Amino acid sequence: MSHYTVEQFLADSRQTFQGKGVRAGLEEVRLKVEDLLENPRLLEDYVDMEAYAGHSVIGHDAETDVYVIVHGGRKGNKSSPHDHGPCSVIYGNYTGHTTMRRWKRLDDGGSEGAAQLELVKKYDVHAGEASAFAEGDIHSIEYPDGAYFVRVTIGDVEKQKTLRYDTDRGIVEIDDRSKN
Repeated sequence: MSHYTVEQFLADSRQTFQGKGVRAGLEEVRLKVEDLLENPRLLEDYVDMEAYAGHSVIGHDAETDVYVIVHGGRKGNKSSPHDHGPCSVIYGNYTGHTTMRRWKRLDDGGSEGAAQLELVKKYDVHAGEASAFAEGDIHSIEYPDGAYFVRVTIGDVEKQKTLRYDTDRGIVEIDDRSKN
């Protein structure tokens, strides 16, 4: 039986993004992530589980700068509210679930200093489901031990300056991921 592969996903994503652009094509590619999540051999075929340490890039398309990254697994984690700078992202759960939170900025939108957020929506993304966040969308994630998820990024998030929010202190800070 043939399964949808990372290579097929990257080719389909390239066609969509080159034809429609990122914002207009994001939903179509989100659905393709769900197709990829149906591959029962995804981890076995693409991740060296002996060396796996919480994340692994399993695909990259140089033309569109789309990355396919496996995250999670052994130990659960949660993030503070953040964006991905100029990048759009799609999170798709392979196993378990991820609790997603979408946030809305209530203040003047500055990049550093005081910031006030309002929780707009909290929902779970279950195995086989994916959720997309366009450029600038503020979100946070939380996942339990044993949950693997695929994060597709349009652009290399790890080389960007993004915004990270501390809701307890009511501030926003620039997170220069290239220095991490």
